[in-house]
Parts: sequence; structure tokens; C-alpha cells
Amino acid sequence: GHPAKEAPSLLLLVAIGAATLAGAGHVATLFLGIEIVGLSLIALFAFRLTKPGLEAAYKFLVMSGLASSALLLGAALIYAESGSLDFAHWRSGGALAALGTALLLAGLAFKFSLVPFHMWTPDAFEASPASAAVLAGVVSKSAVAIVVLRIAAAHLPEPVWSSGLAALGAASVLLGNLLALRQPQLPRMLGYSTIAHSGYLALIIASGAPQASEAVLFYLGAYAPAMLAALCVSAALGRAPTLPDLHGLWKRRPLETSALALALFSLAGLPAAGGFIAKLYLLRVLIDGGLWTLVAIVVAGSSLGFFYYARFISAPFLGASHEDAEPMPVLDRGLLLLCMAMIVVFGVAPQVLIVLVTPALP
Repeated sequence: GHPAKEAPSLLLLVAIGAATLAGAGHVATLFLGIEIVGLSLIALFAFRLTKPGLEAAYKFLVMSGLASSALLLGAALIYAESGSLDFAHWRSGGALAALGTALLLAGLAFKFSLVPFHMWTPDAFEASPASAAVLAGVVSKSAVAIVVLRIAAAHLPEPVWSSGLAALGAASVLLGNLLALRQPQLPRMLGYSTIAHSGYLALIIASGAPQASEAVLFYLGAYAPAMLAALCVSAALGRAPTLPDLHGLWKRRPLETSALALALFSLAGLPAAGGFIAKLYLLRVLIDGGLWTLVAIVVAGSSLGFFYYARFISAPFLGASHEDAEPMPVLDRGLLLLCMAMIVVFGVAPQVLIVLVTPALP
């Protein structure tokens, strides 16, 4: 049969898994959501049956198994201490709960692509179909961020939870941005930069600030259309476009060039794009908590980010034009325009997104 017929059901499964995960308040729903998303993504990464795609799927499969085991063992140890599988009834106990929290954090960090559990991300972005990269980088990541927020509201042993999350976040911000600096390929660069964005989200949650939930939801709202637009353009230009492939793109494809530039502007956190307001939220939460070391790490990471985003923003305006692939379908153009509109509106009138986010706050 035609291999594409399973694709819609796999996409639907990821969406169902992400919705289950985002609404999880109990270990059973947390595990079910994570597994539904994980197993569907494995199938999507290997979907084209190319060698790199299969490699990405294998990496994800093996590490996903380890992460899920860590998550379950961690939850079991917390259960042994608190007698509940419900996040709301967890309480900080003795050594068992502390060990359980560390294991739970490791399991979640893998799904959240935080350093040192990040190895699968750039491969998945480069080798899998663009829709799978969007699901892994936007849908699955947003669901995990929301469930980590829910778990953060429980009384888990400190300093294991906050310090652990802050350490993983800080490492992801620095390493994700450093590794992205050397990437000439657009999807791999986005893969490494998404590790850095996971780091920023982890730092917001680790701060434990009162506005952390609002900041995380706003950050996800600003991050999603930008990553979606960038991956959509990357897919339209063929498999894994590099910097030279982007040369002269402005003359041939003004819409794709504008969408890519605007998306990277937002991801870099530059003014007039939604990502700028998201970065302000992040800095405000850290400064209010007096976490100056983390502020310095975020500033250093963002400065590195400017360098590699600038290379990809400027590439389409440089060099000679190449021969072109077929033009984008109408629906894809519509999606790009929608993403561009969202990036600009959230940057110029952030109140629009804040109003949407506020009712969802706990």
C-alpha cells in the first residue's frame, strides 16, 4: 500500500497524546501521554525509511525507553514516600522522594530535549519529515512544558527539583546556542536552537516565581508560530537546506524569505516580534527572583543566538540565485502568512496573547 496512509493517524495520535499530557494531574495520564507522543514520533521520524531518518528514530527509541524507565522508577519512589500518584498530594519527604524526583526530572528532561538528554533533537529535525519535526519541536515540547509546570506546583523535594531543573536549563541554554553556532544547515540549527529554547522554559519554571506559569504559556505562544514558520520554509526548500542553498532566495521567493527572517527574528528575541516579549518575561521572572547567575547565562546564550540567527537571516539577501524547486502549495502559503501575522501581533500587541493565556492559568 501507499506509505503515506498512516501519516494522518500518527499526527492525530501525537495531538491526542500531547493533549493528554498537557492535562495530566496523575502519573498514569502523564505516562500514557508521554508514551503516545513518543511512540508516534518514532514512527514519524522513520517515516521516509531513509538511513538518517531510521538513525534518528533508533536514537529516539533507545533513549526514549531509558527515559520512560527513569520516569516510572522516579514516580514509584515518590509514591513510596507520599502514598499518592496524584501530583497534588505529593509532598517533600526523605531520601527516597529526593532520588525519585531526580529520576522523574531526568525522564522529563529527555522529552523536553534538555542537555544532556538532547542528542536526538538535531538528527530528528534534519532527517524526519517537516511535520514530524514540528510535532517534536512545538506540539510535544509545549505539552511537556505544561506538565512540568503542573508538577512544579506539587511539593517536590527541594533543592533537588528547582536546582536540578535550573542546572539542566542553564546547560541547555549555553550548549544549545554554542552548538547551533557551527551549524550551516537550517534544520540542524533549528534543532540545536530548540534545545536552547527548552532551556529558557526550564529556567522560567525553575525560578518558582508567581508569574512563572504566565511567562511559560506566553513563551510557548510566541515560540510556536516562529518555529512552525521556520520549519515550513526549510521543508519548502527541499531536504536540509544549508546556508549556500539560501543564497539569492530573496529574488525568487520573497514570501518564504520574509517568513524565515521574521521567524528567526522572533526566535532571537528581537523587538517587534513575539519572541522579544517572551524574552522580557523570562528576564523579568529571573530578575524578580534575584537569580543573577541565570540572568547572566540567558544574556550570554541570547547573545550567541544573535550570531547564528543573523547568518541565516542575511543569507537569502546575499549571493547569486540558484535554480528553484516547485512553488509552495496554497495551503502552505496560508500557513506561513498566519504564522507571520501571529509573530507580529504578539510582538506589537502582546496583550492579545496575554488575554488568551490568562484563563488557562492555575
